[in-house]
Amino acid sequence: MCYNPLMNKYENLSKPQAEFDFHDKGILSESNIREMTDEFLDDCRRRKLTKVLFITGKGIHSRNGMPIIKPYLRKYLSSLDFVDRVYEGRFDRGGSGTLEVTLV
Repeated sequence: MCYNPLMNKYENLSKPQAEFDFHDKGILSESNIREMTDEFLDDCRRRKLTKVLFITGKGIHSRNGMPIIKPYLRKYLSSLDFVDRVYEGRFDRGGSGTLEVTLV
């Protein structure tokens, strides 16, 4: 393998190992969001993944143009004892339409 000086050698360490996209899931209640999130996280923990990405969208198609999934999901994820960090995804991963999560 050839070393590329323009490539960040730590880039792969920060990439999410799995992602879950809430688009095209229809109208969701908080319990739907929680159930889908729990199933995804259970699978990730079983696979011993430590960094995941949730694609929530920006909420521009929500009633009154206000996001619903992202604020709820951020609060819910922050309440879980195996979640270390929850933060807005990097611009190149969807920015304000995403949440990156570090699991312990």
